[in-house]
Amino acid sequence: MLQSEIVEVTGCTEPASVAFAFLRARRHLNGPFDPRMVKARLYASAEVLRNASTAVVPLLNRRGLPTVVAAGLSSRSDQFNLFPGVERKLARVLLRRRSWLKVTRMAGKRGVYVKAILSTPTEAVTVVIKGRHDEIRAISRNGRTLSRTAQQRTQRISMREIATAVRKRDRHLEKIARDFITRQVRGNPSQSLPKRVAALVRARMCGSSSPVMTITGSGNHGIFLGVPFFDLYRQHGARVLPAALFALLTVVHMTGKRSRISDECGLATKAAPALAAGLAFARGASIAEIRRVMCSVSETLHKMKCHGARASCGRKAERALRVVLAQTQPVTTEETERAYAK
Repeated sequence: MLQSEIVEVTGCTEPASVAFAFLRARRHLNGPFDPRMVKARLYASAEVLRNASTAVVPLLNRRGLPTVVAAGLSSRSDQFNLFPGVERKLARVLLRRRSWLKVTRMAGKRGVYVKAILSTPTEAVTVVIKGRHDEIRAISRNGRTLSRTAQQRTQRISMREIATAVRKRDRHLEKIARDFITRQVRGNPSQSLPKRVAALVRARMCGSSSPVMTITGSGNHGIFLGVPFFDLYRQHGARVLPAALFALLTVVHMTGKRSRISDECGLATKAAPALAAGLAFARGASIAEIRRVMCSVSETLHKMKCHGARASCGRKAERALRVVLAQTQPVTTEETERAYAK
C-alpha cells in the first residue's frame, strides 16, 4: 500500500496527469503523429484544471493548459514522470498553432478526473484517468474500447493500525521510509528548515526540473515530510525511521478520509497534521495525544485555501511548518532512544 503511494515525479502532479493522458493517447494512434494536423480536447475536474493551468511546466518553462498538453504529446517517455523526456522542438510546433486545443470543465466531477481526446483526420483516441493521478481507467479508439479497468480500491488504515504496524519495526516498511527521505530533494542547507521547505515548494511550482518524491500524488506533501525527516535522520540515523513511517502512513490515512485534491490546501489538511503526528510519535506520545496535536494543527490552519499551483504555495508551506514546529517539541536523541528501544 505504502509503496504504491510513493512515486518520483518531476513537476506538479496535476499537469503531469493531464500530460500523461495525452501521452497515452498518442501511443495508441494507429497512424503517424503529425503535430501540424492533430486536435485535442480536454475534459477535467475543476481542481485538476486549477492546478494544471497554474503550475509552470518543467523544461518548457511556461504555464497554461496548451503547454501541458504539448508536453505530453512531445515526450519520449512512456512513464508518468514524463516531463524530463519532453522534446522542445516538437512541443513548440504545437504551441505555435491556434485553436488546436479545447478545454471543458466537468462540473459533476471532483478530485482527479481527466478525459483526453486526441484526434487526427482519420482517428480519435480517448484516455480517461480517474482516482489516482496515474490511474488510467479506459482507453478507446474510434469508439471501440481498447482497455478498461475498475477503480482501484481506496486504501484505508486507522491510526491504531498505523501504530501497530510501525511498532513491529518491519525492515521492508522502514526501507521504504528510508528511501523516501534519502531520495527527496534537500535544498540549501544554509537556510532554516521552514525557509528551505518553502523554497523547494516554490521552485517546484515554478517549473523546477528536480525530481521529487511524492506521497499520495503530492510532491509538496513529499517535500514537507521528507526534508524535516532527513534532517532528523542525519542526527539519529535509523532510530527516526519509525517516526517517518508513521507520518507517511498518516498521510495515506488522511487521504482515505478526504480526496487527493480539493479546494482546501493539502499542506494544511493532510501534510502538516501528518508531520505533527510523526514528531509526536517520536516523543513516545499515545494515540490520543497524537490525535490531539493533529487536531490542533488542523484547526490553526483551517482557513488555508488552495488557489492553484503557484509560487505562493511556498509561503503556505513555511507557515504550516512553523505551526507544526511550534506545537511539537524538538526530537532529541534521548527521546528517540526511549521511544524505539523497545
